[in-house]
Amino acid sequence: MNDELATMELEPSDGSLLIRLHGEIDLSNAEQLQQQLEDAVEGYSQVIVDLTKITYLDSQGLRIIKKIRDKFAREDTALILVAPSTSVSRQVLEIARMTDYVEIRETLEG
Repeated sequence: MNDELATMELEPSDGSLLIRLHGEIDLSNAEQLQQQLEDAVEGYSQVIVDLTKITYLDSQGLRIIKKIRDKFAREDTALILVAPSTSVSRQVLEIARMTDYVEIRETLEG
C-alpha cells in the first residue's frame, strides 16, 4: 500500500458513464467512495468502472462492487468493470470469484 486513497474521474457519453478510479480502495475510504459512485451513476443505462489504476483493493472494495452491482441489477443498469489480467484489481476480483457475476473486460475497447 502506498497510502494514496482512491480518486474518481467521470466521463459521460450518450447514456453511458465511464468512471476511472485511481489509488487505493480500503476500509478508510470505502463508504465515501460508494456514496460518490451511487451519486455519480444516477440516470445512466450503462456504467463502466475502470479499475486499471487501482493499486490496492481489499474486501471493502469488493463489497462496494457487489452492492453497486446488486443496485444496478434492480434498476436495469449495466455494469462493466475494466481490469487487465495483470492488474492488482483483476487478481483480487478473480480470487473472490466476482468474475462469476460481473462482466470484466481486459481493456476499455473490449
